[in-house]
This record gives sequence, C-alpha cells and structure tokens, in this order.
Amino acid sequence: MPAEAQVVGVARPVGAEELPLLGGAFAAPALVWRDGEVLFRGAGEAAEISGENPADVLRTAARSPVAVEGGALLPPAPWFAGFAFDAAAPRDGWWESFPAARAFIPRLVLATSSGRASLTAYQRVGADGAGAARARADIALRTAVSSLAPGAPPGPGPGRTVLREDPAAWELLVAQALEVLRTGMLRKVVLARALEVEAEAPFDVARALERAQAGAPQAVTYAVRGPDGTTFLGASPERLVKVEGRRFATQALAASAAPEEAERLAHSPKETREHLAVVDDIRLALDCVAERVEVAEAAPVSLGYVTHLDARITGLLREGVAPWEAALALHPTAAVGGVPRDRARDFLRSHERLARGWYAGAVGWVGAEAVDLRVALRCALLRGRTARLFVGAGLVEGSTARGEWAETRRKAAPMLEALLGEGRWQP
Repeated sequence: MPAEAQVVGVARPVGAEELPLLGGAFAAPALVWRDGEVLFRGAGEAAEISGENPADVLRTAARSPVAVEGGALLPPAPWFAGFAFDAAAPRDGWWESFPAARAFIPRLVLATSSGRASLTAYQRVGADGAGAARARADIALRTAVSSLAPGAPPGPGPGRTVLREDPAAWELLVAQALEVLRTGMLRKVVLARALEVEAEAPFDVARALERAQAGAPQAVTYAVRGPDGTTFLGASPERLVKVEGRRFATQALAASAAPEEAERLAHSPKETREHLAVVDDIRLALDCVAERVEVAEAAPVSLGYVTHLDARITGLLREGVAPWEAALALHPTAAVGGVPRDRARDFLRSHERLARGWYAGAVGWVGAEAVDLRVALRCALLRGRTARLFVGAGLVEGSTARGEWAETRRKAAPMLEALLGEGRWQP
C-alpha cells in the first residue's frame, strides 16, 4: 500500500495584467485540464502517490489531506489521478513513465474561470511539520510571482509528417472478434488500434490542446506529463463518473456514426443493440454501490466530427461507499471494454496485442468526498517528434472490419488535426 501524504497550499488571486506573464512558469506543464470555462495548469510536483494497484492508489489519495489557505479556485477534488485500462496488462516503452495508477499534486497550479484567476503553491508536509511546509509554499508562491515571464512563442509546427497504420492487423483482429461474438460468448467487445505519426519538428503540446478544444468544445481536454517528458493528452467526450458526497452522475456513450447520420443512428438495430449493452453493463456495475439509479432516455449527441448515442445516468450511492469505489466499480464500462466484462478483458489480453496503458482508463480528480473522472479517450502520447494515437470501436454481431475501420478513422481525425493543423489530414 502506498504511503499517505499530507499537503498544504498557499494561494493568492491573479490579476488580469499578471496572467499573461505567468506563461513562463508553465512552459512544460505537468498537468493541463480544461472543462468548459474552467482551466487548471500545473507545474512541477509537490506530492505523488503511485503503484500497480489502482484501488490502493485512489484509496491512499482519498485519505491524504490537502489544506489550502487563501483565495484559490479549487479543482473538483484535490488530487489529480490517472489509471490504466487494464492494470495487469504489460506496458511497452511508450508507457514506461506512466505506472498502472498515479495521483499527484503539482508544485504550482494556475486556475482560471469566468474572468477570475488564482495561483497556488503546494508543499508536502515533512518531518518539520505543517507550519514549515506552509512557509515553504509561501516562499514558492512569492518567488513565482516575483519572476513573472511570458511563455515562449509557439514553435514552427511539425513540418512534414509520416503516418503509419496497419489495416491488415485490424482486419485479422476484427475477424477473430466476430468469430467469438457469433458463438454468443461475447455480447460486445471494444477493439483498439494505434496510429503512429513522425514529424520533422517536435509537437507543440499547448498548440495541440488549443486545437483539440476548438475542435470539440464540449469535451474535456487534458494533458499529463510523465517524468521522461512524454505527454499523454486528449479530448474526452465521456465521463466515467462524478461524485459529490453520495450523489453521482455517469453516462452511457456508445455507438457511432458520421455527424449527418444522427437519425439513422437513433433507429439502427445494430447501434441500438451496442448502446443497450453499455447501459445494461453500467446498471449491473452500479448494483453493488448504488442505492438508487435513474437512466434517462438515449438520444444522439454530436461532437462535431462524430455522433454517438448518449444516456445520462444519475443516482445515490449507498452509505459508506467512497467516491473512488464507485469509479472502480464502473471501470471499465462496456463502452471501452465489452460485455461480459471478464470475457471481454480476457479476449483483449490474448488477441489485441496493443499496450493500451492509460488509454480507455481514466483521468481526473480524486478526494475523500468527491471524484470527477473522464474516460481517457480521443488521445495520444507525444514524445518529441513522434506521436502515438489511440482509437477504438465497439463490435457487436453485424459489425464489419471496413465499417469499424472507418469509425476509428473518424475518431482519429480531431486529434490528428490538433497535432498537425487544420486541413493537413483527411479521413
């Protein structure tokens, strides 16, 4: 079990004239999170909890107190966390600085929302006590403000790029999945693949996030930087769960079509069957943690580049259920794994041959009384001049390799445009 931590923070408001001059402190951010008008940027690391068991890491983070003095704009919960789709699956070199689960608090956090801004410095409490840690945080805050410097201008862009995909491997994987679906052993399975991009110049994380947000303003954009400099970033349209006290909200987001095909999507037997599998899976997962569950009627929702069926699910957790326990009860939903869960997981472990890492896992905020976690989708790993994008598609009986390939290309389009620039790639 990871060791618990105690963290203190000191905050102050940031004026409009100061805000542009804080860019230098966040030139290589450890964390970026934008949800609508709310933006958090983090630099450095004040405290970290990591390990190979997501339950241990989330439980420890929830038990680790964080106290902030001053007028801070605070996140939904104090610890930022991420965890893998399958903690037991092997990781490849792309994921070497992303453990199965990690929770951390940046050393500096700049928060903006609706014309307000605050800067918070955090320090972990050591043997010298909370007072000494608070004094160190106050010094760090004063130092950051006294050394204001604008960020560097954007780079020249990636230049010429090479995109690598493997359609033959995808066709084989889909054929294997359809064979199992026909036996009735699986009701649904979600397959994933990777696209690799190599560029002439390093990718610009800040510019990619701005484009991703512009391309999907209803999504939550995020970026997490690993110790080796690799950045995991994306624009998630899907909430895993939000919990405040005992009240929770999640969603069943599944089935896909081109934006102009919303009407067909709503009445397609295949797509309705795929979405219903996700709703049933979420209901079943909530049975052990929820006292009350309410499922809204499914309706098409457009993300601009793709349309999904979406059903909002709300309710009340049982007494004594921690917010992080609700998150792990839901993960992985049938929207990213399959139905039944265990059989889908076993199929993916033996056939997919892709190190998903945090892709289709979760990223977001964790604390004792609240969590706000998004499914880590529409995402990529950036390392200098190379990028690996992850996309997936849900298969049910009646799916085809060609149709699911087209779906994954639609899903890849916004991240490719975020990395390369508008109009530089066409699905």
